Amino acid sequence: MPDLEASIWQQYKDQGVIVYALHPGEDPSLLAAFVAQTGITFPVVDSHDTLSRFAYPPGVGYPYPRDVVIGKDLTIRSIKNSFNIDDLDALVQTLLAE
Repeated sequence: MPDLEASIWQQYKDQGVIVYALHPGEDPSLLAAFVAQTGITFPVVDSHDTLSRFAYPPGVGYPYPRDVVIGKDLTIRSIKNSFNIDDLDALVQTLLAE
């Protein structure tokens, strides 16, 4: 997540890019400790949040990590179970150019 903080959130947040970290079922104190330790500043939501239910629908496979990218038109542009910061950065740049 520190890569996501530096390469996506900090670089593009002023251009309207929003990053959420979804951690279903985590103990709130462990989650707070993780956020403090890693220094991430984007929103972190737990399993009771609507975003978590959206990103982890039943029957879609192992959910960690899952990158869901939604375009400016609010359509899902990408869902992947693998995390590659360079691919994600390229997709964000493409979507910002649209």
